[in-house]
Amino acid sequence: MNPVVRWIVALVVVTHGLIHRLGAAQGLGWADVSQLKGPISWSMGLVWLMAAAVVVVAGATLACSARWWWAVGAVAVLMSQGLIITAWSDAKAGTLANVILLVAVAVWLRVAMVDKPGAFG
Repeated sequence: MNPVVRWIVALVVVTHGLIHRLGAAQGLGWADVSQLKGPISWSMGLVWLMAAAVVVVAGATLACSARWWWAVGAVAVLMSQGLIITAWSDAKAGTLANVILLVAVAVWLRVAMVDKPGAFG
């Protein structure tokens, strides 16, 4: 992946992960996030916080070109999109960031498996 594109995608992903903290803040009672109209329970607030961490780690490992970042990225997409679906009216815009992350994971896997066999080990 082109280094400039990698850094742009990493920035988008990290920013997306930081935005996930809004759901955590609302659900855990840290702040009243007026932009979020739907209720978020305390337990779901914890899930939003975990997703924020995983998404930020995915972006950071992408920025560092860690060979295994794609695995974190795949988990991040699943967690993030699952949460977005539960709060669709408030969080649907996050789907765009997840599509960008998913495309980056797919491109990285293609390069690793097709263009550079043995890149995983």
